[in-house]
Amino acid sequence: MKRRQGFTLIELLVVIAIIAILIGLLLPAVQKVREAAARMQCSNNLKQISLSAHNYHDNYKRLPPGLNPCNIGCLAFLLPYIEQDNVYKAFTSGTAAGQMNFTADQPGTIWYSTTLANLNVATAKIATFLCPSDDPYTNATGTFVALTVSGTTLTGTYYPISSGNPYAIFGRTNYIASAGALGDTSSAFYGQWKGPFFFKSRSKLQGVPDGTSNTIFFGEALGGSGPPATRDFAMSWMGAGSLPTAWGLLDQPQWYSYGSNHTAVVQFGFGDGSVRSLRRGVGATRTSTGASTTNWFSSDWYQFQFAAGMQDGSVINWSNIE
Repeated sequence: MKRRQGFTLIELLVVIAIIAILIGLLLPAVQKVREAAARMQCSNNLKQISLSAHNYHDNYKRLPPGLNPCNIGCLAFLLPYIEQDNVYKAFTSGTAAGQMNFTADQPGTIWYSTTLANLNVATAKIATFLCPSDDPYTNATGTFVALTVSGTTLTGTYYPISSGNPYAIFGRTNYIASAGALGDTSSAFYGQWKGPFFFKSRSKLQGVPDGTSNTIFFGEALGGSGPPATRDFAMSWMGAGSLPTAWGLLDQPQWYSYGSNHTAVVQFGFGDGSVRSLRRGVGATRTSTGASTTNWFSSDWYQFQFAAGMQDGSVINWSNIE
C-alpha cells in the first residue's frame, strides 16, 4: 500500500512562520525603495521649477515676483517654462486686463474674485507642483490663495473646504518660492536675510551676491499641519506666492513653515538649479508636550537664514543644517 507524501502540521507551521518573517523583513525595504523614488521625483520637480525661473529671467531680465498686486503667486508665472503653456494661456485670456502684468503697481482684480470660468482654470492639477510623498488634496479646513507679509507678520488668506464650494478645489502645490527670513520687511534685523521672491519683487540673478548656489529659491511646504497631526490646510499653486524662512523647519510642519512628508528631511531648490536636503528640525525644538516650535536665534536657525538670504554675505556652515 502506497503512502502519500506531504507536510506534517508542524512543518507547515514552520514554513508559514518563515514566510511571515521574510515578508516582515521585505516590507521595510520596499518602503525605503518607494520613499527613495519619491524623494528623487520630488528633487527633480524642484530642479525643474528652479531652472524654469532662469528661463523666465532670460525672457524678462528679472525673476518672477513672489506675489503680484492681483495676488498671483510666483509658480503661476513659471507655467510656460514647465510645459504648461496651455494652462497659462487659458487663464490670461479670461482674466481682467493686467492681472498677469508683472509690472503693475496698481492692483487689478484679485485673481480669486474673478468669474467662475477663470477660477476653474486655477483648479488644474500640475504634476510638477506635487510631491509624490504627499497628497495635498486631503486638507480638511481650507486652501490658501494668498500669503502676505507685513512687517513681521505673515497672513494667510484661504477659502474653506465646504460642500459645493467651487473654490475648495483649487489646484494644490507642495512647493513655494522663498522670501528669505521675512521678505522685503520693514524690520532691519530680518531684512538682512531678504530672499529673491516677495510682494512685487523684481530680483535679478546678478542681484544675488551670495551666489545662486548658496541661495534658496524654492522649497517644500505642506501648507498646513503635518503628521502625526491631521492635515488642515494646503496651498494653491495660483496664489501660494512666497514663504518666509523665519519660523525654521519644524519637526511637525505648520502652514507658516517649510516642511515635507519625507523621512527626516525637507528638500530645497537653489538658485543654480541644484537641490539640497536640509534636516527637519533646523531652527526648531520640541516642547515638553512634544509639540514642535521655533528655536529662535539658535545656531542652526541662523545658518538656515544665511541659506535663505541672497545678500547677507555670510558663510554657511552646511553641517549645521544638512
